[in-house]
Amino acid sequence: MKKEIDLYTSNVMRNKRLEKGWTQRQLSGYMGISSIFINNIESVRKPDKLNLYHINLLAEIFDCSPREFLPEKPILEK
Repeated sequence: MKKEIDLYTSNVMRNKRLEKGWTQRQLSGYMGISSIFINNIESVRKPDKLNLYHINLLAEIFDCSPREFLPEKPILEK
């Protein structure tokens, strides 16, 4: 099961992708990774998660700060 922080970052990615009207395949093309990986990141059941390289790349793609992918305060695990 994914950690809360991983769910948070993947939700930010999904929301930004949907705001642009992009499919998972389109985003994967911009990132140079497989659409299956994007699907796995957005899935709560798959262990794949974003790393700092991905967050930095997404910030460039979405023209925003990498900070937007992280919460303002720490997320404590339940």
